Amino acid sequence: MLYGPDDRPLPPSQPREREAAIVTPQLRGGSLPYATPGDSWGQDQVTAGGWTYADGIGTTSRYGVSRTFSRRTCRMLYLLPNPMFWGAIQLVTAFLGGDDMSYGQMDDKTAQLALDEFWQANSLDQLMTERFWTEFFLDGENATVFPTGDADPGGDMPARVAFLDVDAAVEVEGSTARGAVASDMASRITLSHANGERDVWEAGQFVWTADGAHWNDLRGFPVAAAAADASAALIALYNHRLNVHDVQQRLVAVYTALMDPLQPDGGKADWQRKTAGFRNLPRRGGVIPLVAKPGYTDMAGNRFDGVRESLEFPHPASGASDAATDQRSFLRLVGLALGGIPEHWLGEGGHVNRSTASEMNTPAVRVALKRQGTGRGYLNRLMCAELKRRFGPSRLYTVKTTTVSRDGLTRTSGRKRLPADLLEFPWILPDISEDSLQMLINRSVAASANGWASPQTLSGSLGFDPSAENELMAAAGLNFGQPRSDAAAAATAATASPNSPVP
Repeated sequence: MLYGPDDRPLPPSQPREREAAIVTPQLRGGSLPYATPGDSWGQDQVTAGGWTYADGIGTTSRYGVSRTFSRRTCRMLYLLPNPMFWGAIQLVTAFLGGDDMSYGQMDDKTAQLALDEFWQANSLDQLMTERFWTEFFLDGENATVFPTGDADPGGDMPARVAFLDVDAAVEVEGSTARGAVASDMASRITLSHANGERDVWEAGQFVWTADGAHWNDLRGFPVAAAAADASAALIALYNHRLNVHDVQQRLVAVYTALMDPLQPDGGKADWQRKTAGFRNLPRRGGVIPLVAKPGYTDMAGNRFDGVRESLEFPHPASGASDAATDQRSFLRLVGLALGGIPEHWLGEGGHVNRSTASEMNTPAVRVALKRQGTGRGYLNRLMCAELKRRFGPSRLYTVKTTTVSRDGLTRTSGRKRLPADLLEFPWILPDISEDSLQMLINRSVAASANGWASPQTLSGSLGFDPSAENELMAAAGLNFGQPRSDAAAAATAATASPNSPVP
């Protein structure tokens, strides 16, 4: 028997029934869903017409076989949630949307009023921030539909748009005769219901956006699909590490009990008595009993003699639980798949310092600007469709024009009338830049000293509103674009007598 510090025998382990009631914490999102035959072959209505492998045998894979499986994998990892996948999606969507989305002024009063009303009716800033970017990353597609029939409010009121769930029975029809981009090619969207009814939106009644719609394909794939495997593998690695630590803290010692072959039963009863207290591995630690039988000969002819009882306290190799290198590799894969996000953005400092951190931001900034271009294009199509719905496709809108002389020093202002398709809408999206504040200040100082830019442009580059600042400074008796020292000198000269010197 083993004795404790009080010189009393150690009690037996707690029963297995109590052990079964204790659940070891595990991180969710460490596995991917199983691909069904329908997912593999694309036989259901959702995946009909999707990509399949060129071998024609419907090879099962996590991605590429069907959009349905790819989309549902991303949704599952986000909603479980898989901590890494969920956090990375939150990060990139906040990077693109944030809380700075707004819009400016249009030259045409009718278009401006329509923009104001449409923005308010649909809470467009919240719609983009809370739904569009997240669903676009998880689904790779967006179908925004306008009300039709009796639900159409007419030309006097703004429309309230809706997002279709592209994981439902949504079909998209189109042709390359309409354009080379999926948003332009789409000509009809159909939503089928379980009762056999179908809702149909024709061209001009919806806005379709798809990511990864290459080779004249109308449908898209989830933006975040490539990050799903690495995110699940990372959480699985964390769970393995938790398991190793769990076993290590439970495994206190290994007890090698002697089985005496000279006893009538070969020492079996005595060995069972010795190991009775260590048969189970309790939650708070225990002993694993092993048997040693002197005189035993194995199949290779090796004879074991002189074995004695022992109690060893093992120290498992740190390599069994230290997976920091592997974890950083998975983090880099997740960041790469979601747009070049540096690992230190995902909670792992690694070997990053202040000098290298700014350089690592460049890929993320470039990809984010590309994504913002997708969002800007979606908003332009959305507002263009609203203007056509309210005022008809033939309505012309007034825009201001500027003509620059050949020497580049003179500009002439004018006006012209354009249809809705040619309008540029003044969307204001969060500024994503690689430049630090100090770099922007240095650039503005150099441009001002050499006369390369106007005060309005320099003020705007630093985040100020020139029009608002002009009014505020005028109320305080100051002139916009004039340094404070020059303004004070001018004020002093104006109040001085004609014969007094000007300071």
